[in-house]
Amino acid sequence: MVSVGPPILLTMKSERAAGRLRSLPRVRMFRTWLMIAFLLVGPCMLPAPGRAADGEPSGDTRLVALADPAQPSFSLPSLDGPARELAQLRGQVVLLHFFATWCEPCRAEMASLRALQSRLAGAPFAIVPVSVAEADGAVRRFFAGESLPFAILLDRDRAVARAWNVQTLPSTVVLDRTLKPRFIAEGDVDWARPDVTKILADLLMEVPG
Repeated sequence: MVSVGPPILLTMKSERAAGRLRSLPRVRMFRTWLMIAFLLVGPCMLPAPGRAADGEPSGDTRLVALADPAQPSFSLPSLDGPARELAQLRGQVVLLHFFATWCEPCRAEMASLRALQSRLAGAPFAIVPVSVAEADGAVRRFFAGESLPFAILLDRDRAVARAWNVQTLPSTVVLDRTLKPRFIAEGDVDWARPDVTKILADLLMEVPG
């Protein structure tokens, strides 16, 4: 679960790498630090309030099937005012996308999400970006002057991120047309990648039960 205390680590690999580092001779220290730096490049930590960490976008994150997913409902205010409820999107394939404007992979992925929404215009499909633990003004400044194809929701206190067990930004949960979570990606995704578009196409073809 996401906490409001110490930052959540990018990946368990960082802990293992740091442990090995302490046991190495000093002559190998510099080389090992370089290796760890490359290992840690990727998704952002979800920091405690007031802190931020940047990773580098890659776009190669895979969608992983969820075996026994939770399905928390929620209602959140949007950047343009009206509150939005997840239940209103039943009947559509939904990308529930958790992000922050300080997160470099999140910023890079937003363009891919816009393009995906444009490609699937007219389909029973919705992208729901959720800003996590940010001031409204910061989010508003980030999107100032842009014509967005989706509403930006504001999870000011991380309550929804916690309910959905979000530990990394960006994270995207893919819901089928019954709003059952089916896949998750922890990291930035290239939403034009063939393996990703096939998953979405298959979900769009499913007939809701």
